[in-house]
Amino acid sequence: MSKDLFKEFKEHSVAEFFRKNKHMLGYSGKVRSLTTIIHELVTNSLDACEEAGILPDIKVEIEKLGSDHYKVAVEDNGPGIPLEFIPKVFGKMLAGSKMHRFIQSRGQQGIGAAGVLLFSQITTGKPLKIITSTGDGKIYEVEVKMNVEKNEGEIVSKKVRKGKWRGTRVEGEFKEVSYNRGEFGPFEYLRRISLATPHAKIILKDPYGEVVFDRVVKELPKKPEEMKPHPYGLTTDELLYIARKTKSKKVSSMLVSELSRVTTKRIKELEKYLLRDLILKKFKDSVFWSMIIQCYLNIDIDKYLTKFKDYLSSEEIDTVKMLIANLPESLDELKRYALKYITMEYLFSKLNKEEINKIKNHFKKIPENFMEWAEKNYLSASVVEELNKKIKNIVKPPEEFIATIKKKGLISDEELKKLEKDVKNILNKNPKELTWDEAEMIVNSLQSMEFMAPPTTGLRPIGAENIEKSLKEFLNPDFVKAITRNPKTYRGGIPFAVEVAIAYGGNAGRQSDEGRRMEIMRFANHVPLLYDASACGLTKAVKSINWRRYGLRGEDAPITVFVNLISTFIPYTSAGKQAVACSENENEEIYNEIRHALMICARALEKYLSRIRREAEEEKKRKYVMKYAKIFAEALANILNKPVDEIEKRVIELLSK
Repeated sequence: MSKDLFKEFKEHSVAEFFRKNKHMLGYSGKVRSLTTIIHELVTNSLDACEEAGILPDIKVEIEKLGSDHYKVAVEDNGPGIPLEFIPKVFGKMLAGSKMHRFIQSRGQQGIGAAGVLLFSQITTGKPLKIITSTGDGKIYEVEVKMNVEKNEGEIVSKKVRKGKWRGTRVEGEFKEVSYNRGEFGPFEYLRRISLATPHAKIILKDPYGEVVFDRVVKELPKKPEEMKPHPYGLTTDELLYIARKTKSKKVSSMLVSELSRVTTKRIKELEKYLLRDLILKKFKDSVFWSMIIQCYLNIDIDKYLTKFKDYLSSEEIDTVKMLIANLPESLDELKRYALKYITMEYLFSKLNKEEINKIKNHFKKIPENFMEWAEKNYLSASVVEELNKKIKNIVKPPEEFIATIKKKGLISDEELKKLEKDVKNILNKNPKELTWDEAEMIVNSLQSMEFMAPPTTGLRPIGAENIEKSLKEFLNPDFVKAITRNPKTYRGGIPFAVEVAIAYGGNAGRQSDEGRRMEIMRFANHVPLLYDASACGLTKAVKSINWRRYGLRGEDAPITVFVNLISTFIPYTSAGKQAVACSENENEEIYNEIRHALMICARALEKYLSRIRREAEEEKKRKYVMKYAKIFAEALANILNKPVDEIEKRVIELLSK
């Protein structure tokens, strides 16, 4: 019976998987599919030009051949593609130069160009035509198809001619696609990517005519530099991957050469943290474990569980005891509960018994929900900061921990020397011999240490000045304010930066039947995100702002909000890469940065609107007074027995001041 179940069991190639799941690549819906084709080819061209230090000139041609049948061509002035790489660039899934690099990039997986060929092939059966030259005097015209079963590109025809041109042109036919100039199509995509790439010139020739999105900046942005992984963003699997690839002969030298912010001096410090964790491992499941934990932690969790036993669920008490039994691996999880308990202790010291009983049910909430409730109702910002400081120092430093257990006679000098030797052996061994348990211990120890934030040389912002130039050129607004925030990190060690801008008036906002309304332009690493707006954290951050507070009628205003998230790793919600995962509870560092940046821009807009309204009111008053200036002048002239014209002139001069 079991053999029958596996008769149809067979291996599939990556290309075959995506052929049956093309929606995962963004090929779902006729307009969206065409937009995805344009996106993949244009971003490849932009990346190639920027990598080669060339100001991008890109031509996009969209020609209608029939019902839901279009020919697309994208041409650039980039460095060209050597002949031997053409089948790999366009015909092989998951092949590229970006996936292994810790650097900001528009593309990452090596799917884009191959996905375009695959979509052409499964909707028309035709190959892609590639015309390319590296400027060596030879221009190649190549037709490429994909062998789906083998996940390989195959050249089906090739021509070579002489010429001085340099660049790449990709031509293909596609069915099951549709084109219009609506807000979710290729036109809007190119409009937005030109805003986010002010140094590029993009020409679109479509069934409606020709549009030029000209460059507004004549200089290429500074190239991002490849970065090393930061200890705070490291996982056990990643460390083992590095260990397999490194040229270092020892684990210690590998950590220094392959990770950011790790020096020889920090390795000495790491030895102490590893020694502490080996001691914990030695005593785990022993009768001395509770005593060891008292030496390890700066707060007594068991005391809190006893003190608050009438206010906590039995499930929570069991969970916390399990976390204590699994230290140090469970430390981050334990911190969540520890913060809850020291907050409860603070509330118990401030509230009387009657008040405590009124809020008793709130104490059974999970830590995040409890803290949200407590911060909203009882805690000031300074108190929250003080409580978080206590949690940050929940564990004793290794030296203090070791001194304490020695003082209590829990470990002998001989045992310590043996464990110190074990630490040396781990750090001196060949990285390729590193075991999962040893790698996990190193990662946990590194993440217990204090490190500077990772360098941000791998990030390349558009720049506030360039964003303002782009918005002024394309929207002709009455007001524009852009800001590029200083880089920060999320998930412990992944660097990111946020750029936002607000444009008001002119052509800002999107046209609706009721007039112009708020338009949100979302970008990730300079790439427009047109779809899945409601599921995107960038949208949620924009909508979380109380715009009325800044002098607007909510979203019923002629305003364009521009948000660009740049990072070495964008936390997309899905493989479609159209929505970013961030909120108050997930990647909250990104969410909060967007909000702070937007509020800075909104305050500048509020000042502008206040000045405009003040000037309008003053003008209205002036016109009202001027209306009666002649009557006033006539009456005054009769009293003073002077000419009316002279009096009226003096009155107007006074009112104009």
